[in-house]
Amino acid sequence: MALLSSLLKGNTKPELSTEDRLRADYPSRYGQRTMAGERVTLENSMSIATFYRGKNIITDDVAKMPFQQFMQNGDQISKIAPDGNLFNMAYLLQVSPNQWGWTPFQFKKAIIDWEITHGNAYIWKPPIFPVQLLILPANRTVPVFDLDGNLWYKHTFTNGKEAYIPGVEILHLLINPDETGFMGRGVITFARETFGKQLGARKVQSKFYSQGLTAAAYVQTSGSLDKDGRARVREAYGEAMSGSENAYALAVLDNKITKFETISIMPKDAQFLESIDATDRDICNFLGLSEHMLNRGKEAYNSNEQKYIEYLQGTLDAYLVPFEEGARIKWLTRTDQANQYFKFNRASLLRMDAKTRAETNAIKIQSGQMQPNEARALDEQSPYDGGDQFWMASNIQPIKKGGTPDANNP
Repeated sequence: MALLSSLLKGNTKPELSTEDRLRADYPSRYGQRTMAGERVTLENSMSIATFYRGKNIITDDVAKMPFQQFMQNGDQISKIAPDGNLFNMAYLLQVSPNQWGWTPFQFKKAIIDWEITHGNAYIWKPPIFPVQLLILPANRTVPVFDLDGNLWYKHTFTNGKEAYIPGVEILHLLINPDETGFMGRGVITFARETFGKQLGARKVQSKFYSQGLTAAAYVQTSGSLDKDGRARVREAYGEAMSGSENAYALAVLDNKITKFETISIMPKDAQFLESIDATDRDICNFLGLSEHMLNRGKEAYNSNEQKYIEYLQGTLDAYLVPFEEGARIKWLTRTDQANQYFKFNRASLLRMDAKTRAETNAIKIQSGQMQPNEARALDEQSPYDGGDQFWMASNIQPIKKGGTPDANNP
C-alpha cells in the first residue's frame, strides 16, 4: 500500500457529479441469501468443484497465451522485442509487469479472475519510470465522474483512505456490462440462485452420510418421557446408528421401546441428486465451457484443434479481444496507435500432435505461406541459411520478385 500511496501523492480529489452514481453488484462477504435458503459468497462459491475448476480453466488458458506487441509498416509486420532498459510494454507483458517481480502468467490470471468473479478488472499504469502495470482490486475500485464529465477511478485502500486516479491511467476490462456500460457484472451475480441450489443440495447429501444414509426414524416408548428422557433416547440411538461407519448396523432396543420405525429414503431415489447434476450443467453454461472440459459428458470432437477453436471463438475471445483493444487505446500514444497493436498468440492454445503440426507446416511452406525458418521458429529451433525464402509447389522452386525465374533454376 505504501507504493500505491506514493504514486498518488500528486492526485487531488475532483469535484464529483452527484447525478450518476455507479454501483457494483459484487458478492457480499456475508453472502446473499437465495431462494434455496443458502447464502452465496465468493468463498463458498469456490467450494463448488464445477465452478472452481471452470474458472481456473479459463484463467489459466488466458494466462498461458503470450500477449505480444506488434508494429506494422506497410505490409510488413514485426514483433516488438522486450527492452529491459526502457521497460517498454513488450517487456512488461512478456517479462515482468511491475517491480514486485510478478510473472506475466500471474498478472494475466489475476486480471481474468477479477473479471469472472466481479465482472471488472482495473489495470493501473501510473505515469512514472520505470513503467509498471498494477492491478487495483475490483471490490475497492469504482469509476466516477467529475462535473465536467471526466472519468476518474476511486480506489479505497485497506486502511479506508480514498484516492482518485485519472481515467487515462486505468485500463478497465469488464464482462456483462450493466445499462450504463461502465460497470461489469461477474458470473456469480447471474449464477447466484444456481450456486444456492448446488450448495443446498450438497448440504443435504452430506446430511445423508452423517445420518448413516437414513433420513430419519421414530421410536415409541411404553411410558411418558420428559425433555431430558427424550434427549437421552435420541442420543443413545444416535451413538449406535449415526455416521457412515454405522450404516446398516444392527439396532438393539430394550423393552421400554414399544415401536421403532424408520422413515427412509434411498439416495438414488432422491431428486436432489438429479438437481446436483442439473446445476453442474448450468454452471458449465454460465462459464461458457463444454461439459467434457470439466470431466463431464462425452467429447464430440475429432481433434484437440477443433475443440480449442470452438472454445476460443465461443468463450475466450470475449476476454481476449477487449484486452487487445483496450491495451491499444490506453497503452499507446495516438501516433503509435496508427501502426502498433497488441495481440494474444492464440496459436499457443491450438496444440496439435507432432505429426499434424509437421504436415500443416509442410503445406504452408509448399504453398508459399510460410518460410522454412518461420516453421522452425515455432518449434524453437535455430534458422538455417537459405531458410528465409518462400517456396511454392511447382517442382519446389523459390518464388522470385516480379515472377522472374532464377537463371540457375529455370
